[in-house]
Amino acid sequence: MADITKTKNGTPIWITGEGPPLILVHGVLMDHRMWAGQVAMLSDNYRVICLDMLGHGDAPNPLGERTLADFTGQIEEVIAECCADTRPVLGGFSMGGLITQAFGAKRHSDLAGLIILNAVYDRTPNEAALVRDRSKMMVAEGVKATVDGARARWFREDEVATHGAMIEEICGWMEDGDFSAKCKAHWVFATSDDQVAGSLGNISCPTLIMTGDGDAGSTPQMSEAMAHAIPNSELHILDRQQHMMPVLDATRVTGLMRGFLDRAAF
Repeated sequence: MADITKTKNGTPIWITGEGPPLILVHGVLMDHRMWAGQVAMLSDNYRVICLDMLGHGDAPNPLGERTLADFTGQIEEVIAECCADTRPVLGGFSMGGLITQAFGAKRHSDLAGLIILNAVYDRTPNEAALVRDRSKMMVAEGVKATVDGARARWFREDEVATHGAMIEEICGWMEDGDFSAKCKAHWVFATSDDQVAGSLGNISCPTLIMTGDGDAGSTPQMSEAMAHAIPNSELHILDRQQHMMPVLDATRVTGLMRGFLDRAAF
């Protein structure tokens, strides 16, 4: 991956390749490293721009609580400084997918397309309560319990057997950095999807939506509802995949991304 640069406000970005721009936003607890497979497979034809969200990786951790607008503001900043001449495709995973939805609902005319991976949408009351409780438990129980819980939810036993080294790397990403800053971001993830529910019909740009058939947090039902809400969207539910499929099944996920990008009107 390319060397780090920073925007005027300190958002770290990594730009690899030449061509039409693709901006990728990682999930909560992760950082830009989760996109290594996509960067390797797409940077031959696209300028792939990865960033770290506030409180993650090399990004600033401002005082106070976070809002969804703090994270969409980072996207606005990256587009203004890196995509002045060409509309980008904006892609996001998990919380990054929620940020992508929120930005796309308001600024879709500034985008050539959206890619939404393993993202939540319009949680039921029970689903919302569960993730809010998990967010509170993160603060109370700390990083080890959080990583152990994610490991149990995100990976099947056969995946641990076949992708053990990669799963350990993913868990290492979760453990890195200031955990209290990640907790602040997770509370936004846990409480903000109602800010985009009902607004996705505004999105006019082409949209690619994906999740795994076994993703219990970003369920196929959520992605189906999202696809129904966004007029010009296509949906793929990947078989035998759970939450971390952009990393563990990078070839299949990126192949679908490339097909979408090749059709985009940058």
